Amino acid sequence: MAKMTKVFGAILCVLGTIYLIVSTFLYLNTSAHLDYNSGKQMSFIQSGMPYFFIVSILILGFGIILAKDKIIDNDHH
Repeated sequence: MAKMTKVFGAILCVLGTIYLIVSTFLYLNTSAHLDYNSGKQMSFIQSGMPYFFIVSILILGFGIILAKDKIIDNDHH
């Protein structure tokens, strides 16, 4: 069971990292960062990106926690 937890944690780490990178590039393409529409300059919260960053950080955090699973199998038979 401990091996599957580490595998699931590794999968979540990879997905969380990809999701964080994609969210970062999406933020860099919004009018919160770019100045292509100065009349509608947004803040970080108005751009709607905090949700994506929070979800990606949570996925990455759960992946790290599961990948560092400290369960010791007492199978000495």
